[in-house]
Amino acid sequence: MVKVKSIKVKHFIIYILMLSFLIGHLSVLTYSEDERSDLKKVIRIGFDPALPPYQFYEAGTYQGFLIDLTKSIFKELDVSVTFVPLPYEECLKKFRAREIDMILGLRYNSDLDELLNFSDSLVNSTISIVVPKANEANIQKIIGKSTVLIAVERDSAEFEYVRNIKKANFNNTFNQEAVVDLMMLKRADMMIGVRHVAEYLLEKNNLTEMYSFNNSYETPIDYYLAMNKSEDTLLVRFNEALKRLKLDGEYEKMYNVWIDDKNLANQKKFERFMKIMGFGLVLALFVIFIAGMISIQLKKRVDEKTEELSETNKQLENKIVEIKNSNELKNLIFESSPRSIAIFDKSYKISAMNEPALALCKLTEIPVGTDIFTLKPLSEMIKNGIERVINYGESYSEKEFETITGGIKFYYRYVIYPLMNSSGGIITIEDITEEKLLKEQVVEKEKNRVLLRMISGIAHEIRNPMTSIKTYVELLPRKKDNIEFQKKIASVVPNEVERVNKLIENLIDYVKPKSKNVERVNIRLLVEYCAVLFSPTLNENNIQLNVSIEKGLMIMADKDQMKQVFINLILNAIDAIIEARIQHIEFSNQITIEAHRENDLVSINVMDNGVGMTQEEVSLIFELFYTTKVKGSGIGMPLSKQMIEDNGGQIKIESQKFEGTKIGLLFRGTFDEQEDIDNR
Repeated sequence: MVKVKSIKVKHFIIYILMLSFLIGHLSVLTYSEDERSDLKKVIRIGFDPALPPYQFYEAGTYQGFLIDLTKSIFKELDVSVTFVPLPYEECLKKFRAREIDMILGLRYNSDLDELLNFSDSLVNSTISIVVPKANEANIQKIIGKSTVLIAVERDSAEFEYVRNIKKANFNNTFNQEAVVDLMMLKRADMMIGVRHVAEYLLEKNNLTEMYSFNNSYETPIDYYLAMNKSEDTLLVRFNEALKRLKLDGEYEKMYNVWIDDKNLANQKKFERFMKIMGFGLVLALFVIFIAGMISIQLKKRVDEKTEELSETNKQLENKIVEIKNSNELKNLIFESSPRSIAIFDKSYKISAMNEPALALCKLTEIPVGTDIFTLKPLSEMIKNGIERVINYGESYSEKEFETITGGIKFYYRYVIYPLMNSSGGIITIEDITEEKLLKEQVVEKEKNRVLLRMISGIAHEIRNPMTSIKTYVELLPRKKDNIEFQKKIASVVPNEVERVNKLIENLIDYVKPKSKNVERVNIRLLVEYCAVLFSPTLNENNIQLNVSIEKGLMIMADKDQMKQVFINLILNAIDAIIEARIQHIEFSNQITIEAHRENDLVSINVMDNGVGMTQEEVSLIFELFYTTKVKGSGIGMPLSKQMIEDNGGQIKIESQKFEGTKIGLLFRGTFDEQEDIDNR
């Protein structure tokens, strides 16, 4: 009877599995013709090829686990794809320019939520600390006390963590492969990066035995496929196909081909070790028991087994010492950090705080078990993004947080990291008040430099109308009854006075301080305003300014900041033409500003045919204090870039040495031709 029932249960389970398989395949056939036609297009997927074993170049081809996985999924979906190898910064630029459709192997970043849709996690690894075994003990002693050079990827979550370590210098790179290379080339004392990448490259170079992974401190990390916000249907189908691969075991097969998970292997090895040790202990007891009952001839074998147990115990003791040293290393990093650090569990209860965090919260003792939402200013910081950290294991960062204490403004930058296995989180806080004040001083310095340049030109320009007015006033007693003279003085003098008044008004409008105020800005009127300010300088240097702007172009931005941006760009163009003239380069003495509409965007280009820049100079132009001018400050272009991005815009520079420069700006537009006419 029992046998019959078990057979029926087996048949029922097989029936359910076949039905699920059939439904899954029928769902592929139920899409509309429009969706099918969209899927027939070749999808361009950008990826960073410096991320082995996930995606990399070897033996003349691009390969890796994420490449194989993505190909397999899109093959099942009957979608054609092509892969475009690019650094991640270029991937984002190409994506915004619609030159690629997706980005593979991207970490989650909350700043990209409005731009990208992220798939389910494609692969999970950890951020681990890797040190040379030969220097491990020495590094544990000196970290936090003496300078340590750490290799880390630029602009990553682990990069923010390295900046917390006291007396730590960092050698940052643009990708994970370069991080491991720096450590292998001995250009860093240790590295913090993705465990799978480090394990793959160390094994490839036969260096696995020379390096140690710190297992007591690890942070989880996931890689995703990111696509356009409009691709909701394709994202759902992609995630469903990914789940099917995981359920039918194909995902695990591909994973094992590319990734030899040392962490998992070490865990299994340790489990086997514990079983062997247990078995050895039992066997030893058995041998000791038998030894008392049998002849002395077995004593030699008992001694051998005892020696084996002694060796096993030594290995266990070494492992305990290693774990202890790792914990001490973690505590040194925690306590030596100049940043405020607080650790809390998934119930938001405080479990640890360092000294700077206690000082920030005005505490003298660690409030273990206290709800973090009762501690200010942590309560204000933690409420943003905390659900993603606890529920999804993702990091959250805030570039600037303002609070007032004792009537004084303080500014902070903070990051919230998840703990392993979603057991809680860590918040690290950096006081950037001094950095904020320094940045404001830099802005004011650049504004004063430009102001002095404009005042010099305007003072020279005011002399011309004043000379005309003086001439007519001197002639007035002799020609006051002359009809022609009366007409001229009635026409010329008011125009000259208005000209002087306009220059002075624009100058006052530029220098008077204003708080940031986002409003609709008319591009035509903005450019004309700046042209009036620079008309004396342009005339003095015989430079022609050509303006071609479509009607009705409006953007949402801070008008004063946009004025400063265009003043900086025009001033740089004037300097470039003057420099070309000094070097006797043939040019046409022209600056062109043109703006037009591109769909829902406003494209603005500022072009000159001045001395131009090399590609190396272009790549460094946004570095603070970098300048190619003899008397330049090196803060004009970085400041302009920051103001453009703060107002939701983008900037791109194209330049050829001795040919000229083109600076392109791109903003989201709001269009109203009638308003443009009314303003004029």
